[in-house]
Amino acid sequence: MSSTTPYIDPRVAALLVIDMQNGFCHPESRMEKAGIGVANQRAIVPNVLRLVALAHEREIPVFWSKQTHFPEDVTRRRHRVPTHQAKQAWTPCLRGTWEVEFIDEVAGEVHPEDYVIEKHRASMFFQTTLDAKLRMLGIEQVIVSGTTTAFCVETSIRDAYFRDLDVIAVEDCIADPRPAFHADTMAKVRQFFGVVVSVEELPELIMSTDEGAAKQDVLEEVLAEAHAS
Repeated sequence: MSSTTPYIDPRVAALLVIDMQNGFCHPESRMEKAGIGVANQRAIVPNVLRLVALAHEREIPVFWSKQTHFPEDVTRRRHRVPTHQAKQAWTPCLRGTWEVEFIDEVAGEVHPEDYVIEKHRASMFFQTTLDAKLRMLGIEQVIVSGTTTAFCVETSIRDAYFRDLDVIAVEDCIADPRPAFHADTMAKVRQFFGVVVSVEELPELIMSTDEGAAKQDVLEEVLAEAHAS
């Protein structure tokens, strides 16, 4: 989609910030020590901060995901075919470890009005409260950022699309330790699931409105209607 005409409506949009945690972004993480690397994830941090600031400024609700793996997860042991964790022989973001926490750079940007979604699998939607919260807020569009592109980000994008949400992937706010995987996911988003934009062009794509989705006084409207009847 190549158009400068604004198509993101802040009244029905939300920002998803996926797994900006020590386990995926810190140079002392198991991911770094395993040789997979976090350089690409760290490179997007300034852009993610810029994106979050824009969402807060435009009153677009911000949803942060926090991946948490259980060391005693019995469902992992039921597999006959090796899981991705078994294949890589390590697990990031184990419950009770510092890897679960957001990296310092973004931790201070989580506002009280933001939403933190704990998840135990790749998708931000799978068996979490995200879908219900988005529906309650009347969200129809999701702006997507975070890590890692080919796994947690892509599965979340797919799940958003399957729920008939507009998907706007901010390419330079998304990262994967494997550049080829990142490029492949962005190509699939362009072809199937939504649009791919940069953080630089995003502000021009947001419609000008008086208030964002977070400011819709739905409860007051319901109470007024009840009182009138």
